[in-house]
Amino acid sequence: MNLTSKQANKTTSNSYFIVGVDFWLMISAGCLIAIGIIMVASSSFAIAEKYNHDAFYYLKRHVVFIGIGMLLSTIILAMKTDWMQKLSRVLIVIAIILLILVLVPGIGVKINGAQRWINFGFTRFQVVEAVKLAMIVYLAGYIVRHKEGVQTKFFGVIKPLLIAVMLAALLLIQPDFGSAVLLLVITLFMVYIAGARYRDLTILGVVSTSSMALIAIAEPYRVQRLISFQNPWADPFDGGFQLVQALIAIGSGKFSGNGIGGSVQKLFYLPEAHTDFIFSVYAEEMGFIGVLFLIAMYLIFIMRIFAISKEAFNNGKEFASFACSGIAVWIALQAFLSMGVNLGLLPTKGLTLPFISSGGSAILMNLLSLAIVMRVSYENRMHNIKAIRKYQEQEA
Repeated sequence: MNLTSKQANKTTSNSYFIVGVDFWLMISAGCLIAIGIIMVASSSFAIAEKYNHDAFYYLKRHVVFIGIGMLLSTIILAMKTDWMQKLSRVLIVIAIILLILVLVPGIGVKINGAQRWINFGFTRFQVVEAVKLAMIVYLAGYIVRHKEGVQTKFFGVIKPLLIAVMLAALLLIQPDFGSAVLLLVITLFMVYIAGARYRDLTILGVVSTSSMALIAIAEPYRVQRLISFQNPWADPFDGGFQLVQALIAIGSGKFSGNGIGGSVQKLFYLPEAHTDFIFSVYAEEMGFIGVLFLIAMYLIFIMRIFAISKEAFNNGKEFASFACSGIAVWIALQAFLSMGVNLGLLPTKGLTLPFISSGGSAILMNLLSLAIVMRVSYENRMHNIKAIRKYQEQEA
């Protein structure tokens, strides 16, 4: 890293180097986590009171998992990204084993017809949330090990996609179509970022899209979702019920919202109000202004992760760079898909809103992904400080 005297002084005085973390990353992450806590409390109290006899049941659970996530994050923050790279292949093996265990009777838990959770006795864990992060870390390691192959050979691109297809197949058995699609899209995005040829990406993209489309129309309930999504008002009391209630909530929020706690739709009208459809409750209570603020926080958060990724790449930390890029793509895609479903722009899928929705597994993995980005940011800082000291020694 070559620095001029002016650049060295600017870098040394930057707040990023004073506090040791990326300022805007932490501000946006803090706002998202705070919004999540408030909205889980607001959207879940009615259902928690009815089924758990404790209006703050889901809030307490959410906060506990945030605490666990922060505790585990300290381990990630102390771990060099080089160690993460060495563990990447182990993580994907563990992810595959966990997805298989979900399907084992007595270990896997079925809720509302879907078997997606492992029962640990004291709590349930949704495996797919860990699989997403494990896949991103594995892909980052694979790209570094086989970068030339990814950029010049068709097999170099198809190999990681085959891993994603295997994971997607296990997810479809659960069934979890939304997460299966998300994994495939993340994989294609990451090999694109790595420099894969457009020809290879086009072929794999067409094959993947066609396959998922065939799988989607193979199941009657998925076809029903597609039909309901196109015109939910045609069947507002059955197939289109969930989306109709979500749109009523969003429309009721108008410009400035009904205020925190003022949502009516969360009172047993809108199903999954504290998980998949928490965005609708947020829009009802915070209005158009609140939605703009939430989107702004996501944009800042994602842009800062990409900036940290770029800096890591310039510093020669390719694994760290690709891992951050994958995390940014994951958060961006899942946030877009979740909001899109709530707004009626996309068919209904069981995807949570990152950092916002209630769910221990989801917020836990979101925090661990943030910890990885913070670790990369810290390593960028240390690299630049060393470069500044070397420059100052040369000037002296």
